[in-house]
Amino acid sequence: MDPPFCSHNKGRLRKYELEMAQHPIRARMCGFGEKDRRPLDPPPVVRLRVRDDSGEFLQSEDVEVWKFVVSATLWAPHSDNDRSIVINPNTLPSSVPMYTPAAPAATASVMSLSEPVKVRNLVGTTVSNAYLLKDHRDNLSIFFIFHDLSVRTEGQFRLKFQFTVIPSEEDPRAFVECVTWSNVFEVFSAKTFPGMTDSTELSKAFAAQGIKITIRKNSRGRVYLPRPDDDDPDDDDDPSAIR
Repeated sequence: MDPPFCSHNKGRLRKYELEMAQHPIRARMCGFGEKDRRPLDPPPVVRLRVRDDSGEFLQSEDVEVWKFVVSATLWAPHSDNDRSIVINPNTLPSSVPMYTPAAPAATASVMSLSEPVKVRNLVGTTVSNAYLLKDHRDNLSIFFIFHDLSVRTEGQFRLKFQFTVIPSEEDPRAFVECVTWSNVFEVFSAKTFPGMTDSTELSKAFAAQGIKITIRKNSRGRVYLPRPDDDDPDDDDDPSAIR
């Protein structure tokens, strides 16, 4: 397991600690289309704490947050397998029936020679800049917000978040300073997705400060009765969709 904090030297010692402020719980898989997005619910939020060389926490407003970024990757539930990349099943080799109009009963098959295409399984904005915001308890902290993350495939996953200081001319090196992990969450198929949860108090606090987070009220699970001509149990009013 990665260490909860590590040090960064630039004239004076700084220790960074990354922790989850809000864990994702579930999402509907977004599939392999290019436009459909089904965000993780609730949106993952990471908090950064900074200590000085004496071990005391620095006030968030005294930290140069503009140089901080956190990136997210998708992993298996036991954190032992990176699941950020997946093969698009539409590009897998398959037998293709071929026939001529003159002899429709005669068939043959050919195998596709094209290579399967690998695509990102975790889609959306996977890197967040730092935000200096107050949480729902009115505490000022440094946050990284991932409100635009979707997963193409169903299953159970975890997110790995890595904190980095943007290189500068004075210090051109870039390192992963510290790491934290989300809890395990589940991504459902369209037919089994239980619906979005109510927006959290933390999400509401961020939205009130100008962060673009969709706020929902009175969310609840839904019962779906499919129509004969309905291949997708979610219509355009589904609040899990980002258009």
